[in-house]
Amino acid sequence: MFGVEREFPNVVLFDEINRRFALLFHQRRMELVHSANRFVPSIEKDISEYVNAGNKLLAHQIVIYKFSITGHGDVTIVDLQIRTCTCRFFDLDKIPCPHAMAAIRSQHADDFGNQIYL
Repeated sequence: MFGVEREFPNVVLFDEINRRFALLFHQRRMELVHSANRFVPSIEKDISEYVNAGNKLLAHQIVIYKFSITGHGDVTIVDLQIRTCTCRFFDLDKIPCPHAMAAIRSQHADDFGNQIYL
């Protein structure tokens, strides 16, 4: 039964490593499945910080989905439809930056919580 494995002990070792990683990932996945959040906790923390930073910025609507965000001595342009910002953080990570948070807050008022995920 284990004749082949004895010839190749590395295979057994890698299978055990694979099994343990699969178990670990499964446990983490099950923790997040039952969570009310859509992001992992570290990203949720970042989003919370971005919301707080976005509350200090001023948003001016240019067109329906495009906003000019001012604050901290700079001006950025956010397009919520194509999910871009001139700071490029929103472009690369697709996680709303503080500028995008200010635009989302401006567009959806106080009920913007779930709009972050759209």
